[in-house]
Amino acid sequence: MKLHYCKTPLGNFGDDLNTWLWPTLLGKSFFDTHEDSLFLGVGTILNQKLPKSPEKIVLGTGTGYQRPPKVDGNFSIYSVRGPLTAQALNIPLRKSIGDSAYLCLTTDRFKKLFALPKKYRISVIPHHQTATTIDWETIGNVGELHFIDPRKEFFQVFEDIAQSEYVLTESLHGAIFADALRTAWQPFRMGHRFNMFKWRDWLESIHVEVPAFQKYPILCSEKLSLTRRAKHVIERACGNTLRYDRLSQKPIRTNSA
Repeated sequence: MKLHYCKTPLGNFGDDLNTWLWPTLLGKSFFDTHEDSLFLGVGTILNQKLPKSPEKIVLGTGTGYQRPPKVDGNFSIYSVRGPLTAQALNIPLRKSIGDSAYLCLTTDRFKKLFALPKKYRISVIPHHQTATTIDWETIGNVGELHFIDPRKEFFQVFEDIAQSEYVLTESLHGAIFADALRTAWQPFRMGHRFNMFKWRDWLESIHVEVPAFQKYPILCSEKLSLTRRAKHVIERACGNTLRYDRLSQKPIRTNSA
C-alpha cells in the first residue's frame, strides 16, 4: 500500500505531515511503494485525477480542488473531512468525522507541544502559494508579527503555533492546528486561490459558524515571468466573466525592482 498525498515542490506542512503521522500511528512497515492500493489521509486530494484501478482507502480526506471522484467499488471510505465532502461524494453524512490532522493529538511528540511557553504575541501563516510571492519577513518586522512559513518542516510550524498567543492564518491547517493546540486564531484571505469550500467543510465538521474572512489586496513582490503574467490575465478575464472577485482582482506589485 502506498501513502498518497499532495507533494509541493517547496513544501507545505499540512501535506508533508502525512509522511510522519501515518507511519507513527500505523507502523513504519505499513506502507510500501506498491500502487495496488493507495492510502489517502490529510489533504484536499479527493478528485478525478486519482487513478481508477487501485483500491483507495480514505481516512479524513477532503475534496475541493477539481471535480470530486466518482465513488465506486475501488473506494473504501472510512471518514472524510466534513459534510460538504460527504455531500460531494454522495456518501452518508455520518462519515464526515473531521480532518485527520487532528490525529496528531494522539501522539506523544505532539502532546509535548502544550508545555511550550508562549514567545510570540501574534503570528501570521499565509497559504503556501501566497508565501512565495510576498516578502513576509519584512511585513512581519514592520507589523511586529511573527511569520510562520508554511513551507517549513511541519514540527517547526507546530512549535511556532504552540508558542503563539494569537494566529492570523490563510492556511487551513494553520487554523486546524491552532484549534488543536488551543491557540486563538482568525482567518484571512489574500491569494486568489483561497478555497472557501474546504474551509466551510472543516468548520461545519467541528460545528463552528463560518467567521468573517478579512480580505486583503493580492500583493506580489517578485517580477513574474511572461507565462505567469499571461496566466493571470486569463484568470482575471474569467473572474470578470464569472463575477468572481478573487480571480478578477489584479495583484499589486510591492516593489519595482
